[in-house]
Amino acid sequence: MKAVILAAGYGERLRKGIESLKKEDPERFSDIKDSVEGKAKPMVEIAGKPVVQHIVENIENTSVDEIFIVTNHLYFNQFDEWKRAYDSSIPIRLVDDNTKTNETRLGAVNDLILVLKEKDIDDDVLVIAGDNLLKFDLNDMISFFEKKDATTLMVYPESDLEKIKRSACVSFDEQNLVIGFEEKPSEPKSEWICPAIYIYDHDTIRLIKEMRFDEDKKDLIGNIPLLLYNKIRIYVYPMHEKIRFDLGTIDDLEKANAYFQLRADEGKGR
Repeated sequence: MKAVILAAGYGERLRKGIESLKKEDPERFSDIKDSVEGKAKPMVEIAGKPVVQHIVENIENTSVDEIFIVTNHLYFNQFDEWKRAYDSSIPIRLVDDNTKTNETRLGAVNDLILVLKEKDIDDDVLVIAGDNLLKFDLNDMISFFEKKDATTLMVYPESDLEKIKRSACVSFDEQNLVIGFEEKPSEPKSEWICPAIYIYDHDTIRLIKEMRFDEDKKDLIGNIPLLLYNKIRIYVYPMHEKIRFDLGTIDDLEKANAYFQLRADEGKGR
């Protein structure tokens, strides 16, 4: 199994939040400045480590034998510097999508296809968005995938209707087989949302390589399972609580930092 971490976004929402904080609350900004300013979102430090390192450390404890991180040209050197300093137990390959601005970005869908084609990947693939800080062990999801022997999506219930409307929304049957999938629905049919955490089997990877997406679909990575769920078997691995931090705002960063710092401190205390 391979892993692809999608880390080529430009973090516009977070960047705007940082700029606003700089003007409105200089003291609070000063506290987080060194961890966030001028950094790609996956390189923002949480509990003393870049977000991408938290993801990689989770993957290192699984059966994945190679990790591909796709980033953009603007931030490539940040990832390269980190990679050179980090002693990973799994080979890490960086892929530059050669974009330099948010306006010219390829988008998450095209970045994934770029990696799959450029690196000629024909294997089962774990796909994770580079701004997902996970609160669970990926081995659990991989074990489920291996039992089902089919593409698997991570899902969890969300009580906030507005958050559901901004997410990929999934319906599934008693066997956990996906029977409905919507991207950013105006009237959600389910409370179960699907963050960008997927395991695609190698047959599905071959289908993805041939997919084409319009310009307005390039950022919505959920459009891949949206187009495939009624053609192939896709299962969900349901968690019954929020299993990740989505680092879109300063508040998200501070909550994630507090959570992971507490975990680190508890680990040192054992």
